[in-house]
Amino acid sequence: MKGLKDKTEQIINAAVKVFIKKGLQATTQEIAREADVAEVTLFRKFATKQNLFVTVIKNALEKQFDSHLFKLAEEKDTEEFLVKIIENRLEILSKNSALIKMLVSESLMGNLPDEVNLPNMIFSSIEKGLSRHFQATGKTADTELLARQLSGIFLSQVVFPAEQPYHQLEEKVKHQQARQYARAVLSLM
Repeated sequence: MKGLKDKTEQIINAAVKVFIKKGLQATTQEIAREADVAEVTLFRKFATKQNLFVTVIKNALEKQFDSHLFKLAEEKDTEEFLVKIIENRLEILSKNSALIKMLVSESLMGNLPDEVNLPNMIFSSIEKGLSRHFQATGKTADTELLARQLSGIFLSQVVFPAEQPYHQLEEKVKHQQARQYARAVLSLM
């Protein structure tokens, strides 16, 4: 069984590379070749290419998008909370830009199941975090509107990338940029 577990990691890592290059058009043969495993090994573990794709995407993004957000929501100062969300999300999106671009493209074509539809994942996790924050602080806000604005900021970084990726900027510049975005979002309240 240990060999199969090792193969799972090997398959997931290879699948990420192939899906980034080809999106859902990637074939199981290409993934198996990249993973250096027999195609039957893919099917034994994941049954279908769709299952493999969902597993890969959830593995790559879900943990990063939800878990940290709820911790950030405990921040009492709303502007600081927004700055922290923005810094965190822009860092994740910037570091994973090739994967994110592929997901946005597949999403716009209507090819992704809801559970890995990136724009929906971004929006719903942000809205949950905002709701949690405003509930904890006793403030009221239109969390759907704020989540839409934040999602727009995040997706615009992928669709209209800056000359220098966010994760490569100096910390001071990152923080200034995040604060500007946070203040723009706060102006909607």
